[in-house]
Amino acid sequence: MVKCCCVYKCRNVCNSEARAKGVSFFRFPKDKRKRRAWTNAVNRDKWTPNEHSWICSDHFVEGWHGDDPGDENYAPTLFSYKKKRTEDDFDREQRRLDRETIRERLCSEKVNMEREKAHLEFSVLVHGSYCKIDDSGDHDQDIAAAVPCAYHEITDDVDVPIMTCDSGVQCEEDPLLIENRHLKKEVRRLQEELRKHKWGAERIRDDDAMTRFYTGLPSFAIFLWLYNYLSSKCSRMTYWRGEGQTSSSDRLRMSPSCLRPIDQLFAVLMRLKVGLYVQDISERFQISSASFSMYFSTWISLIHAELKFLNPFPSKDIIMRTMPESFKAKYPSTRVIIDCTELFIQSSSSLINQSLTFSSYKHHTTVKFLVGISPSGVITFVSDAWPGKTSDRQLTEECGLLELLEPNDSVMADKGFTIADLLEKRQCFLNIPPFRGTSGQFSTDEVFKTQEIAQLRIHVERSIGRVKNYHILEGTIPLTMVHFITKIFQVCCWLTNLDYPLVDGKKLSTDESNNSSDVVGVQL
Repeated sequence: MVKCCCVYKCRNVCNSEARAKGVSFFRFPKDKRKRRAWTNAVNRDKWTPNEHSWICSDHFVEGWHGDDPGDENYAPTLFSYKKKRTEDDFDREQRRLDRETIRERLCSEKVNMEREKAHLEFSVLVHGSYCKIDDSGDHDQDIAAAVPCAYHEITDDVDVPIMTCDSGVQCEEDPLLIENRHLKKEVRRLQEELRKHKWGAERIRDDDAMTRFYTGLPSFAIFLWLYNYLSSKCSRMTYWRGEGQTSSSDRLRMSPSCLRPIDQLFAVLMRLKVGLYVQDISERFQISSASFSMYFSTWISLIHAELKFLNPFPSKDIIMRTMPESFKAKYPSTRVIIDCTELFIQSSSSLINQSLTFSSYKHHTTVKFLVGISPSGVITFVSDAWPGKTSDRQLTEECGLLELLEPNDSVMADKGFTIADLLEKRQCFLNIPPFRGTSGQFSTDEVFKTQEIAQLRIHVERSIGRVKNYHILEGTIPLTMVHFITKIFQVCCWLTNLDYPLVDGKKLSTDESNNSSDVVGVQL
């Protein structure tokens, strides 16, 4: 059956034209109060909505309906044949809704009281078969006196044993009530067991070791800080449902999700850090795979947008104030230390794409990133994903890093970055290990310079190593994730900036010195 709007003089029909305009269609709600509000707003004579009755989004402010009776979107308000409602009209409608709420509550309380009274009378009647009756009194009068007295004294005939207040009647506890109480205990036990099997942020509460393992963040306090920073944005977040099916309007999300926002963030960070499959995470959090895919795509975009704002390219003043002593002594003008890294991706069926992404260095189809860190070890620049065939020089020239440098800055890199001429055009300098050239061996000064640069440049490799600890980047990335690989890699890089400092700030540790010596040996 074709969906069409039931409002008078509205010609909207659910077709391609309506979808192009962004018109949605809503079925009448099942909630009696909200359904009555919608029916009164439509105001059609002798008409009752059925399961095939629809209202289009043109009759709601911002194109969506809310669940709050005080919200103007609680019922349709925009009608072409009606005059615009004033503030007095809304106040009058609110007062009417309040009166209906009070009337419904009173009726419900009255029904409950009558039901409890009938239940109590039935329980007392059932007790008659095993009650000890005092022969000195009238049996009918005893029961009649017991019923109102028990009704006033007992508020819950399930958890409290029913005993009559008359001295002539002494009853035992109802067997049905005993069975009911046992069943309630069993339900509570099963609910508690279900909560233990269902995953959530409670799994890592106040446990920094588990937080680091599942999220990559150093402590649970950092996890809560990240969630609190994102919570105000995620309340207005529109979940990604595919091209052409996702609304672009900025509205408050009223439809409840089956997973709390903090648990959604925890699931997304688990996917990044531990690298679990979608089906595995769906089973842990008891949601469908499609729902988690929707959460993951949406949260990655949100985290990327917010962390990008928190991680700009730092100014020269910040670099100088945070520069370790090991850099100030030899290379005080260093602005950024750069290196490239590659990730394996699934081979495409297109021969052209295979040719562009095949890396002669990795002997596999890859995507390449340029990563830059400050002398203090903070990742300050991450390029977009480039095909694996791209050279280090081309990537550095076109990724936008050179435009961020200022005159008299110096860049530290490996021998593969032959970009000295590009830096000279911007009055900058390049610090790389010296080449041996035609000579048989390095001179003493060249050996010491190689060792000095290697000891300082090793931090960029350690920083990239931190990023590679996010296991979603391991193995071969499927083509279904390639369109998100730039956001995923950059989010992993910026999350490592929330970890403990990479560089001591004053001197190298023993392990770093040993690693640097190994690197020097390889380069020599």
